[in-house]
Amino acid sequence: MSHYIPSLLIAVSLVLLALGFYAWRLTNSRGLIMNSMFASFGLLYAAYEAMARNRPEWAFVLPFFATMLFGGRAAGMWWRSRKEKQLRLPARMLCTGAALSLVAAITAYLSL
Repeated sequence: MSHYIPSLLIAVSLVLLALGFYAWRLTNSRGLIMNSMFASFGLLYAAYEAMARNRPEWAFVLPFFATMLFGGRAAGMWWRSRKEKQLRLPARMLCTGAALSLVAAITAYLSL
């Protein structure tokens, strides 16, 4: 596993936490902040596993789970934004987070 993968996973983890926190401030959804914290913790653990090389498959499985968390929440919020226009910005932020974690998962997988 490459030496830049843990740095990438840590950076994406912090970005996901920031995006989730900002989206939570806009929507006041408790589930959103819990998903963001869980995804951020998962990416931090994936970075640890990428450095320790105990179980390197966690380096791409956990970012993919974060992608599913953010992507599912974004799809639901995007669906609700048809009636509630103020949810479009949080939905876009969650789509961005899903895309970033997918890039991290694919990069970690290809570097294995």
